[in-house]
Amino acid sequence: MTTATAEAPRVQRWLGPGLAAVFALSGSAGLIHEVVWGRLLGHLFGVSTLAIATVLAVYMGGLAIGSYAMGRRVARLPDTRRAYALLEIGIGLSALLVPFLLDLVAPLYGWLWRRYVLSFTLFTVLQFAMASAILLPPTIMMGATLPALTDYLAERPGRPSLAPQWLYTANLVGAVLGVLAAGFLLLPTLGIRRTILAGALVNIGAGLLVLALPRQTAPRRLPSEPSRLPGHRPGLLLLAAAFVSGLVSIAAQVAWTRTLILIVGSTTYAFSTVLLVNLAALALGSAWVSRRVARGGSVASLLATMHALMAVSLLGAVYSINRAPFWYVSLFRWWRPEGIAGLVTMNTTAVFSILLLPVLFAGTILPLVIVGAVPPDAERTGGVVGRVYAVNTVGAILGAMLASLVCIPVLGSERTLLAICVVGAVMGVLFAWSHESPRWLALASVPILLCVGLGAVTLPEWEKKPLSFGPYEPSRLGAGPEALTRPNDQLLYFREGRTATIAVTQKGEARSLIINGRANASDTLGDMTTQVMLAEIPLLLAEHAEDVLVVGWGSGVTVGSVLRGGAKRVTAFEIEPAVLEASHFFDRVNHQPLRDPRLTVYLGDGRHILRASDATYDAIISEPSHPWITGVANLFTADFFELGARRLRPGGLFVQWLQGYEISVDTYRTILATFHSVFAEVLAFKNPYGDDWYLVGSRQPLVLDLAALDQRWAARGIQAESERVGVRRIELLLSLLQLGPEGVRAFSQGVGINTDDNMRVECRAPLDVVVAASGWGRAIFDALGPYRRPVETLLTDPSALTGDRERLRMLMSAVAASGLPTEHYERLLAALDGR
Repeated sequence: MTTATAEAPRVQRWLGPGLAAVFALSGSAGLIHEVVWGRLLGHLFGVSTLAIATVLAVYMGGLAIGSYAMGRRVARLPDTRRAYALLEIGIGLSALLVPFLLDLVAPLYGWLWRRYVLSFTLFTVLQFAMASAILLPPTIMMGATLPALTDYLAERPGRPSLAPQWLYTANLVGAVLGVLAAGFLLLPTLGIRRTILAGALVNIGAGLLVLALPRQTAPRRLPSEPSRLPGHRPGLLLLAAAFVSGLVSIAAQVAWTRTLILIVGSTTYAFSTVLLVNLAALALGSAWVSRRVARGGSVASLLATMHALMAVSLLGAVYSINRAPFWYVSLFRWWRPEGIAGLVTMNTTAVFSILLLPVLFAGTILPLVIVGAVPPDAERTGGVVGRVYAVNTVGAILGAMLASLVCIPVLGSERTLLAICVVGAVMGVLFAWSHESPRWLALASVPILLCVGLGAVTLPEWEKKPLSFGPYEPSRLGAGPEALTRPNDQLLYFREGRTATIAVTQKGEARSLIINGRANASDTLGDMTTQVMLAEIPLLLAEHAEDVLVVGWGSGVTVGSVLRGGAKRVTAFEIEPAVLEASHFFDRVNHQPLRDPRLTVYLGDGRHILRASDATYDAIISEPSHPWITGVANLFTADFFELGARRLRPGGLFVQWLQGYEISVDTYRTILATFHSVFAEVLAFKNPYGDDWYLVGSRQPLVLDLAALDQRWAARGIQAESERVGVRRIELLLSLLQLGPEGVRAFSQGVGINTDDNMRVECRAPLDVVVAASGWGRAIFDALGPYRRPVETLLTDPSALTGDRERLRMLMSAVAASGLPTEHYERLLAALDGR
């Protein structure tokens, strides 16, 4: 026996497991690319539901095209090992090109938006075409890898013992590793660009490794007439199962994500956790069923059973949501995580307890379909797997689009999930009544369907209050489960919109706007002061304030105050239509701005519109939600502030809301330094009733002339608006000014800035929420102490303030109310009295 002959069985033994490991790496890289590309295209297209759905449809469409095309051609390829390796290398190289292509098309995208935005259908088609041009090349190659590799394994001499369903399972395991790597390690530590490089290197390395494997020793018989290739075609019911599996799996994932972020939060780690659990449960289901079935056997009975189990367990998971917020609070109080790792582990445990069984059973469907579709002799394996996977992916595209754009906004997450239960039970009945299933299973499937249908119809609606009040909020976690019932709070409005879940509550006379479980606005004095001052400060400081942009609608109070403050034209951006609808509950305090003809409202992602539009403004007011929320975090980066600066007219002002609570001094300092990195002149004002801050930025010197401020105070309607939140005189407003340009510059010196690429705040701020300390607001206030200067030193003529006894007394009183020492002003006042 020759050495080569002796080595052949040894090579065959490790070839299957080795290729499974390679394909797992490929799945990991694919998930990394999906996450990163979604972020990059979100920067250009925005993070609206339609934009995300468009990108997802293109991504998955590429997978379907690649799988189907390779399935048709794979039997004619002389060496599928080489084809697979070149596909992996091509994916890696094209992945490296994606960020450069996005930079190239950005100017064209802006031009298209300005020209065609009023034609919704045409612009959506153009957006889809642009995303396709960027993503289809790598995603088509991704989709082609599974049929190519399954064919290579099936055609190897001696046939290595690795069935196609095991390759699919390995790819899912790799996807789980990809979520762990991208969401919890690479993006937080390396940033987006270097994460792209890491994913690309994995693809290229996998391709080179496969190229080094032995060539096929037995020549393939290539048909002389490719157009007449005989082939094994899966049955229609199997293809239907593949399609429905993709549809319901993705639709359920979308609905569960929208539901569970109300419990575990909206941070990047929370979204990654839900995705991680989904993929891990799918992988477990795929691995479990792959061990139970043999290739070529009948799978009808198992498919009937798995569909029924999925439907029943999903019904139970839906039922559990009414108790899930209370369980989560109890779990947190028992676990008490002290860092991101502890929080992620706890959240994974909570999500697993809800999703494990329904997603595990759902994960068995596609492997069973593959087993049933592939013929016993494994001929045409790659072609069959390509068709099945393509059909499954088309179903996933439809599921994602229907769930996000239609089902959840119209039916809600609960009814969407209940509809999926019924669909699963119906599929179980169809397989149970097929000729391959035993009679007893057919008879048993009918009562199961009836029970699932009855349960879906009679299941109590989810209690909206516990979900609306955000169990993940530190105040709720500290108070315990009873803080979620709030018997004295009335729920006035609740709606699952396209991008977020919106609620309006009332306690006594106070109303609050809640977005994804967090209060974002209210008509209490503290919040009213923030909303009004964000409007009036730029109107007071800007020499010209005719055109104003407001990013984020909220309760509508800021927009209404801008209109009352004298602006001639106001533009507002809001991503969620339900927020505008809910703002009518604040008409008693917001001056009903939607009725004002001077207002123009754009529904869409504010950053996306700001990038695409060429409009300029005298003032831009950015009033987003919290900086750790995925999607919103993009509005606290240097890249966004640079976009805003380019849309300001000479002398224009950019005003940024910044919270001083539930974030550490370091995070606050990072955001302030980031803002200052774009705007050379920055003023920092603070809400006198709370820990909200208002940053005012300009690229030109800020001139504070008290005489000019007095004139604007009286002439522009600013005084009347300010008085309704207790700021009755201009001295009271000036007392809110905590840091001037020199103080901001000194406080920010040497601090790293937050960018789209490094995501420093988005990745670090969730930890601040976990270990939120009630004294952090004061800690930030005290940290600024060494950098404060008396407010009159920022005026062009300090004596206009310090030389007027009445004004000085008023200022000193306001400074004392803020908790700052007043000895400086007492000395000035004594000097005036001694004259």
